[in-house]
Amino acid sequence: MLPIQETQSFFDQVAESFQLETFTALHFWTLLTVLFLVGEVLTSGFLLAAFVAGTVAALCGVALDFGFQGQLWCFAGGTLVGLFLLRPLFLRKALDKGDATNVDALVGLSATVTEQIPSNGIGRARVRNEEWRATCAAGMEVGEQAQVISVEGNTVTVEAPREHSVSE
Repeated sequence: MLPIQETQSFFDQVAESFQLETFTALHFWTLLTVLFLVGEVLTSGFLLAAFVAGTVAALCGVALDFGFQGQLWCFAGGTLVGLFLLRPLFLRKALDKGDATNVDALVGLSATVTEQIPSNGIGRARVRNEEWRATCAAGMEVGEQAQVISVEGNTVTVEAPREHSVSE
């Protein structure tokens, strides 16, 4: 029969790995980075991501063999960089509405009136290769060029195109 070897429980092994002799600064900053990343995934606003920049900077301090005080300075500097440089970039990118699509992309395009549009009435206008119901506050005649200013359902609202004058 084989001799029975005494084994440690899982929790004893975890507790042993967090002893000061084995739990180094590298482990501390790596664990903190992972915790901040998980927290960032579970929240919004990119606030914890700024702290991730700080922990990565502190990890660089560990690699450069800085003492704990130097690592804290790296963490503070990296966090400030994350808060004031990276976070605004991330927020701007996350809140960017992107390019207009579908009917929203019609706003600003030129149109040609194909059926007279009475003042505050309904007529027709061709936008790209499609013919739309059109309304205009001032009224427009067939063949006139117009500019789409809004789209409501299946009706475009047009107006006379704005002239771009160049002052010399």
